[in-house]
Amino acid sequence: MGVLGQVHTAFSLIGVFAGGVVFLMTKGTRWHRTFGHIYFTAMTGMIVTSFSIYDLTGSFNGLHWAALLSAITLGMAMFHVLTRRPKNNWMVWHSNWMSWSYVGLIAALFAEIVTRIVVPLAAPILDQSQLWSLFWGLVLLMALVVSVAGLYLIKIQLPRTLKRLQTRG
Repeated sequence: MGVLGQVHTAFSLIGVFAGGVVFLMTKGTRWHRTFGHIYFTAMTGMIVTSFSIYDLTGSFNGLHWAALLSAITLGMAMFHVLTRRPKNNWMVWHSNWMSWSYVGLIAALFAEIVTRIVVPLAAPILDQSQLWSLFWGLVLLMALVVSVAGLYLIKIQLPRTLKRLQTRG
């Protein structure tokens, strides 16, 4: 892995840590905002570096599309918190977009871990095209599994968190 890949990985791991802290802590506090800024900065760095990494296929591929989706979720989350729009429920929109941003990051983490373990183990018994099929199948499977878990957390747990926050404020 080159320097760019190492920087990309560092940004990713900082994002996983900072996002996890934000996810677990009380919302709307100074520490929420501080770790939110760290998460935003790390994600921005990760997204920017991802568009300069072409080692896997030599060209724009599905992982770049995922990075573009990540940029959209992160951008929308920041739009709602910075503009405070829609006026009456910007916090709901911010929370939903930011939650999906983190789900995408965790999906990428799981896909990275699983493919780095399984693909080398399968390499001696599969040909090149089978390895590519295995790789992309694992990436999609991890994205699906993590997204379903994320959907549960966002649709069931997030409203409870927001309700507690509204009754507190």
